[in-house]
Amino acid sequence: MKKGGNLSLKKEIFISRTPKEVFELLINANEIIKYYPLNSMESNWGIGNEIILKGGEGDDEFTDYGIIESLVKDEKFQYRYWSTNHGTKRIRENHLTICYILNPHENGTKLTLEQSNFNSTAMYHRMLPVWDFLLSSLKNYAESKNEVG
Repeated sequence: MKKGGNLSLKKEIFISRTPKEVFELLINANEIIKYYPLNSMESNWGIGNEIILKGGEGDDEFTDYGIIESLVKDEKFQYRYWSTNHGTKRIRENHLTICYILNPHENGTKLTLEQSNFNSTAMYHRMLPVWDFLLSSLKNYAESKNEVG
């Protein structure tokens, strides 16, 4: 098992919505629960503020506890977090970072997702298909909203 928090994954996806629209979906508690497997999201949306995401069902329930590190309207959203489903102690060394970067691209947005500070190759490999699913869900939801209105 590789230690040290030096592993990161990067995914890119094109979404046929403006960066402003995608950014709003990423930080809107009422929207995010419609495309990610979450029951709730809470934050006061400022640098250094807490973000709490709760999801799952029954024995698979989890809570992600995070701190917002970067929030640049329509461009970037980054937070450091720890989750109850990671199987680690809630200490800084076990916090992961999630960064969404949005760039205008032709008729939509190129969203780049980076998750970093993995302490194990097992967690890294566990998250690869999870992000494929999550980003696909975001894209499908965003683009279906575009068709409706």
